[in-house]
Amino acid sequence: MTGNSILIPPGPRMRRTRQSPRFAPLVARVISRRIDGELAAGALSWASPVHAARALQLTSRRNRLTLARSLERLLRDARRPRPSYCTAVVAACRPQVREARGTIRELASRLRSDEPLDARGAASLTLLLTDGGGPCYAEGQQSLVSALEEVSEWLEALD
Repeated sequence: MTGNSILIPPGPRMRRTRQSPRFAPLVARVISRRIDGELAAGALSWASPVHAARALQLTSRRNRLTLARSLERLLRDARRPRPSYCTAVVAACRPQVREARGTIRELASRLRSDEPLDARGAASLTLLLTDGGGPCYAEGQQSLVSALEEVSEWLEALD
């Protein structure tokens, strides 16, 4: 140690506050559920590189077709008789799905079209389809028709 040097004790590691756009698509996939929730709640898709990457993933042609197929599968599953054996799959709420049949078909058709979509709507639909306690799978306070109509409004691309 020399007479002019000052020793600063090492402190806690500083977190990196800036997100690297290079890894944004990977990070967006890993924490997709959280980012989907933020986008569905109204976070701007350009709020961060991760949000932008997830918005691009949600509105991609591939994801749009996956969402359309999921909606159509929901209709198919609601028409099938309940299995007589125990299964780990959460069954669709048949009355809710039957009531929303027209809205589901319209949404599936829209997803298959080339119309631009807003990421908020795509994120909301993704969350709705994967929420085992939501209106697709359980009767609750919100009807599936009103939830899908809300999603349909959010799918309108504002940009």
